[in-house]
Amino acid sequence: MRVPQLDKKMMIEEGTGWLTPGCKNLAAVSVFFFVLLYGSTVQAQEAEEGRIIRQIEIKGNKRIGTAAIKGSIGLRAGDPYNPEAVSQDVSSIWAMGYFDNVEVVVEDVEGGLKLVFLVTERPVITRIVFEGNDKIGSGKLRDQLEFRSRDYLKHYLIKLGEERIKDLYLKDGYRFAKVDSRLKTHDGEVEVIYEIKEGPKVTVKKVLFTGNDSISSKKLKKQVKIRRKRFPALLFRGLFSRDKFDEDKERLREYYIDKGWLDVRIEGNLAYSKDKSEVVVTFVIDQGERYTVNSIVVNGNLLFSTPELLADMVLYTGGPFQPPVLEEDVRNVRTLYGEQGFVNARIIAKRIFSPMAPKVDIVYDIDQGERLYIEEIKIRGNERTEDHVIRRELSFFPGGRFDSVKIRESHERLAATGYFDKQSPMPVNMLTAQGSRPDQASIIVDVNEGRTGLLRFGGGFGVNSGFFGDISYTDNNFNILDPPKNLHDFMSGDAFRGAGHVFEIKLSPGLKRSEASITLSNPSIYDSPWSAGGSSFIFSRGWTEYDEKRMGARFTLGRIFPHHISAALTPEFEDIQISDVSDNAALFIKEQRGSTRKLALGLRAAWDTRNHPMFPTKGHLVEGNAEVSGLDVEVVKFTASAKKFFKIWDPEWWGPHILGVKASVGMVESYTDEKVPIFERFWAGGTGSIRGFEFRGVSPVDKTSGDQIGGNSLILYSVEDTFPVYKNLVKGVVFLDAGKAGVGTSDIGFDDIRVSAGPGVRFTLPFFGRMTIGVDFGFALIKQQDDNTKFVNINIGGGGF
Repeated sequence: MRVPQLDKKMMIEEGTGWLTPGCKNLAAVSVFFFVLLYGSTVQAQEAEEGRIIRQIEIKGNKRIGTAAIKGSIGLRAGDPYNPEAVSQDVSSIWAMGYFDNVEVVVEDVEGGLKLVFLVTERPVITRIVFEGNDKIGSGKLRDQLEFRSRDYLKHYLIKLGEERIKDLYLKDGYRFAKVDSRLKTHDGEVEVIYEIKEGPKVTVKKVLFTGNDSISSKKLKKQVKIRRKRFPALLFRGLFSRDKFDEDKERLREYYIDKGWLDVRIEGNLAYSKDKSEVVVTFVIDQGERYTVNSIVVNGNLLFSTPELLADMVLYTGGPFQPPVLEEDVRNVRTLYGEQGFVNARIIAKRIFSPMAPKVDIVYDIDQGERLYIEEIKIRGNERTEDHVIRRELSFFPGGRFDSVKIRESHERLAATGYFDKQSPMPVNMLTAQGSRPDQASIIVDVNEGRTGLLRFGGGFGVNSGFFGDISYTDNNFNILDPPKNLHDFMSGDAFRGAGHVFEIKLSPGLKRSEASITLSNPSIYDSPWSAGGSSFIFSRGWTEYDEKRMGARFTLGRIFPHHISAALTPEFEDIQISDVSDNAALFIKEQRGSTRKLALGLRAAWDTRNHPMFPTKGHLVEGNAEVSGLDVEVVKFTASAKKFFKIWDPEWWGPHILGVKASVGMVESYTDEKVPIFERFWAGGTGSIRGFEFRGVSPVDKTSGDQIGGNSLILYSVEDTFPVYKNLVKGVVFLDAGKAGVGTSDIGFDDIRVSAGPGVRFTLPFFGRMTIGVDFGFALIKQQDDNTKFVNINIGGGGF
């Protein structure tokens, strides 16, 4: 007796639409006879149920071993016959993935039954062939497939391969590519052949807009991602993508709605060239009418008057109605109430559209709720960091009103300290809890501490400094008054932690220059705006005509003022040695051979609004430094610089262009009859100065020897445009530098000024702590006879600006 089993191959192929209409009719008739047959089979199965299975046999298998098939089923000789168990075994054999069909035959034998599993093996794929693929290699196409040679044939994977290959062609611009598959079967083996008609690669010739009466095509082009092909084609390929085309239509629609054209409709036309290798993309725009604000009504505003609230809103009566601006206005009103302690205020903006004209009435319903006050501030999770170190970063206090803006700013400030685990998704979190009264709440500052010490090994190369190594240890949450109590304290990192002090040891040996230093500072003395710190250092540098070595110590007392302003007073002592002076050096240099002591007092002030210390996109940095020296070095020195960064262009298809503008001035003069020492003079040229010239390649020269001996004044100007080339890892720059080192302090005009210009590139290496490699190609446009020029300037560890 044969137990009918549905041909699973047929079921799958029918589900995927392989059966022809005629086959489907035949299948319906077959199902009718199957029902008649199956009804009698059920009775037969019920009659066989309970009889003992004496034998189990596998038939039809050629490659798959009988033992492997029997190992996949649960029934064994000696078990009672059970139709459900037989059905489960059929499913288990099918799940092996090697068969197109599995059937069961039940035969009578002496003393019981014999089960025969009839299997039809799937053919083995012997070869995968691609035909017609001239533009994309077979290896790349093969990577799109989920099967390989010697795998068993699975029809759905063949179809999946068709779709993936077509998607690959579409991504590469082959809009009309067609992919079909066919099989060559012989004696249980099959050859899979993909037939490909690539067609032309479609590039965008033009992007046009029609019907855009109110918004220029130039502005609309910034909103779409489809771009025409243009030079250089390597960067601006202009490949047409249907997905991008559809997304751009939706993007344009949202743009118009955001500007107030709520009923806008966007269609698109594609006009192909005769060979279909180029397409003109036209976006057809039906703007409709622009909606305007008919009136703004505010209800429930007990704390603020209506004019006060309207003054903080962007939308106004008679102006265009813009949905994103309405959301911004709601946030602004919520912030106003949050600053006054009404953090639970409900601000609901209703839009009422006029049935007569494209006008909108805006109604604000305000339920300010109850004003909250801070009952207490709880610090949680700070196992090492002392409470006061965290509290000094907070701009709110117990007893004060609950100010949402100050809480947000304090959260950002705490996260930026570096005291807490940077790998955690939430190193700092601020929670609220109900206080003892309905109008009070507690703020819980929840921190997740991590290691604040950082041991760094690195190195670099600079045209100004040559090759150098860098070994440093920095801890931003150091506590010198917390020595280790035992070995475990030291090894676990629990010692010397938690006071928010900054401790740094640095060793930087190099071929041209070497330095070492140790620094300890407290950025907030007794949690005040005052800071203090001290450091010791040693520095050596080899110049062409002599060697210079400095040893000393300095102490700094600083203060932070509002509006990003800081100032510091620094007394310093140095011992400066000039040695190994060349016999050909200028007499001025030879006269300074030996040791010189310097005691100086410096005053520095800075105004820094940059949004990032290394990669700013906006803000400015203004610095000034005045220094008076005594003992053997009797000079007065002044330097000042200003940098400004702003975004000048930000096309979506390219990225932001950041323009940096810089100006610097320096003057030094002796207040005795002595000349200013060579180690206190100014030089120009090189990275950070005038690119296109050697480091210290611009300077006044000694009239007798021709050696460059530095100047008593310095002026520098620079303009630099930075733009992305590849994500944030590679950026290009175009720069214009100018400047000079002058003989006297009054020599800061434009006479004898040097000028250079050129391109450059910046490589950012994230795995080296965002270290930047800068390469600049400088052309010395205006120079003097004694200047030393250099076309390529390389700097590892920073840029050139």
